[in-house]
Order: sequence, then structure tokens, then C-alpha cells
Amino acid sequence: MKRLIACLLGVIIFISCFNIADNILRTKTEAGVTQMRALYDQPKNTIDVVFLGSSHVHCGINTAKLFEDYGIAGYDLSSAEQSLWVSYHYLKEICKYQKPKVVVLDFFSAAAFMEDYKYHYEFLSDSLFGMRLSANKLQLMAAAFDNKQELWNMYFPSFFGYHDRYNNLDKKDFDEAFGKDLSSYKGFVPHFHNVEMTDPVIETDECKPPLQKSEKYLDKIIEYTKQNDMKLYITMVPYVLNQEQQQGMKQEETARYNWLEKYVDELNQNGDDHVCFDYVFKHPDDIGIDYTSGRDISDGNSHLNYNGSNRYSAYLGNTLRNLYGSELLPDHRGDSAYDSYLRHIKNIEEQVRNAEFEVR
Repeated sequence: MKRLIACLLGVIIFISCFNIADNILRTKTEAGVTQMRALYDQPKNTIDVVFLGSSHVHCGINTAKLFEDYGIAGYDLSSAEQSLWVSYHYLKEICKYQKPKVVVLDFFSAAAFMEDYKYHYEFLSDSLFGMRLSANKLQLMAAAFDNKQELWNMYFPSFFGYHDRYNNLDKKDFDEAFGKDLSSYKGFVPHFHNVEMTDPVIETDECKPPLQKSEKYLDKIIEYTKQNDMKLYITMVPYVLNQEQQQGMKQEETARYNWLEKYVDELNQNGDDHVCFDYVFKHPDDIGIDYTSGRDISDGNSHLNYNGSNRYSAYLGNTLRNLYGSELLPDHRGDSAYDSYLRHIKNIEEQVRNAEFEVR
């Protein structure tokens, strides 16, 4: 009996020490990891809209503005270069804890990356390290790894991917490891830089489908939202390729957005009206993003800065209100159950003040 008790205590101590080490060492980037970690701290059933997609989402969709100006309770569940198979499993994950009524899906990664989707592998840690171990996570890994054993060796268990971070630890690692409340974090990451770019132009009418795998998971997302009575709004957060990329890739991306437009039109004609596609590049004046002055763009990857996020989020808030009304997207301002959004607004305001950024 003494030996059994000693063994049990040893196992308990080992598991406790491992969990502590895992929490401290785990990568905590705001490129997807923190977005997923904070999801588990959100008050239950307080997210009406989930925004899925690439880093364009957490840079460009200002969840604080959406709540402050429209009372829309939204959450950026995005990650760097997020593929549609990651988006699908992220959607399933949030539905374990929340009941979103509207899903906003950014199509950028599916349009931008084709034959050699190398960026997907390079940024996998941002999509994996924040998610709790579950059957859904294992299914995500199986979809993401494409039968590459070296990726399983690298990321399963996740501890293998960050166990050697000892020399890179800072105060944030310890704060978040020991119970820091992330309920006021809604995924939005404001950027405070300015860069001049060129206006996006649609230069081709050609239609090209995305990767067959992307099309497969787009259909899965469409079917999942339909089965769960959710509206699906597909879009691209405004962006523009840099000059070097424009030469070889711009028409390819445009061709895939053209394909998506026709694909969704066919779905609608066949009675599948819960899904829509907002081809924002075709009506840029409605959004008012200024690419050329540097007012609204943050970097050479054409993420929106804080000014740009305000403009796009104002357009998005009005659009979602007009499309879905107060029945699906009630105004939660003044509801104490949504006080975490008030703290979120204050957190973003503090970041703006500390950045000494000119809001225009």
C-alpha cells in the first residue's frame, strides 16, 4: 500500500511539474497562440461573431470598435497564414464553448498559396500551440501534416516544439502561466506603423480554383455552418501585395477570388443562401482604405494598421448589421454579461496611448 501511494504521489508530482513547465515554456505569440489560449477564458456564450483567417484578421478586424460602436460581440480566432483546414477545426473548437451566430471567413491564404504551400508548415506552431489537446486537435494535426512524419515528431506532443525556450523566457511567460485572466482579450492586435503601398487593382477576369484541399475544407465549413444554423460571410480583409509580389502573384490571387465569387453565386442559386461572398476589391470606395499615403497600412505584408482597422471595422460593422440584423447580432452594450468587452476597449485604448500613434 505504501509503495502504491508513493507511486501515485510520484505520478501526480510529475504531471504537475510537467504542466507547470508546459505553461511557462509554451510559445505565447499574438499570431494565433494567444488568440486560441484566450478563447478558453471567454465568458460562456458571449461571442456572436467569430472571425477566422490569417494575420490580416487579427490586424485588421478591430473587435473593440465593433463592440463600442455597434454592440457586436466578436472574436478574432485567427493565426498566421491560417489555411482553410485550420479554419475548419478552429470553428469546431470555438463551438465547444460558444454559440456564434455568424462566421466571418477570410479567404486570403486559400487565394495566396497554391502548389507549394510552404508557409503553412512554417507557421504551424501559431495554429497549434494554443489549442488544448482533444480529438479535434488531433484531427487538425492529421489534416495539417499531410502524412509528414517529421511534423508529427516536431509538434506531437506540442511540448516538443517549445521545450528548449529556456533562454528566451520573459515576464509574460510567467504571468500567463500562472492564471492570468485573458477574458478581456478578443484576438485583435493593433499595429502602429505606416507604410506607403499601391492601390489594389483587379487585373483579370480569369477564374482559377484554389488547392483541391482548400476547396474540400471550404465545403466542410459551408456544410458545418449550415448544419449548425450559422451564417457564413466570406471576404478578404483589405490588403495589397508589394511591388515584387505583384509581378508574379497578383493575377493568380485575383483569379481565385473570381472563382470564389462564381462558386458562391452558384450555391446561392441552388438555394444555399446562408453563405455570401463580399468581394471588397470590387468596391474599395465603400471602405475608404488609403493605401498610397501610408495612413492605413502597417507593413510590407500590407497588414492594416490601427487607422486602417478602424475604417474596415466600421464598414464591416455596418455590413453585418444590415445583413443579419439585431435578431442574430443583438446590441450588447449595457449588458453586464459583456463587461469583458468594456475591459477590452480600455486595453486597446491604453495601447494606442502608449504607442503615441496618430489616429486619423
